[in-house]
Amino acid sequence: MKKTLVLIFISLTTLSYGQLKPRLFEYGPKLGLNVTTISIPNNPTTIDPKLAINYQGGIFTRFNYGRFSLQPEVIYQQKGATFKSPSEKHTYRYLSTPVLLGYTPLKGIYLEAGPEYSWALNAGYKKDGTSIYGPDRDRDVAMVVGARINMLDMFSLFSLNLRYAHGLQNTTKRLSNTTPLDFRTRTFQLSVTYTFSEYYRWYKKDKERTKKK
Repeated sequence: MKKTLVLIFISLTTLSYGQLKPRLFEYGPKLGLNVTTISIPNNPTTIDPKLAINYQGGIFTRFNYGRFSLQPEVIYQQKGATFKSPSEKHTYRYLSTPVLLGYTPLKGIYLEAGPEYSWALNAGYKKDGTSIYGPDRDRDVAMVVGARINMLDMFSLFSLNLRYAHGLQNTTKRLSNTTPLDFRTRTFQLSVTYTFSEYYRWYKKDKERTKKK
């Protein structure tokens, strides 16, 4: 998975030219997928977490200043994993507010990092008659690192976001015999943002280009 994300990033770096110059403040919607699992440090059990595909959606705001950007977001997302033994499904539904500081070493490419604060919407959930669980704790904090790639020309209002979120807090209260377990979220995030605030500028620029032709 890590190799796949690196290859995607490298292949898209050439698509980062020809954008509109960022304004001081931008905003818009965001939609994407999460590839998630649960890490169990010093695992005292036979639990074997597997990857799960989940989703996310919300809104972002972005403040630009020179080579730097600050991007607060409000998103709904799902994290978790499936366990092979015992056979369980852990689906954690969160309202998350990542706040990422970005720096652009090349035009249109931003390296980003920052905290992601999450509030569980299904804390303590267990579906009757099944082995489907929510998180036991109502909050989680993760550290996020990744990159944002601003697209070009007719796609210049879109940005591709590649991120990794490393959960820092235990999300479970379960025990293995008398030993407390430690479940921590691990998430690869792939999403697209649309800079709705810049639509008029793009439309005007595209219309002028068409007239010149």
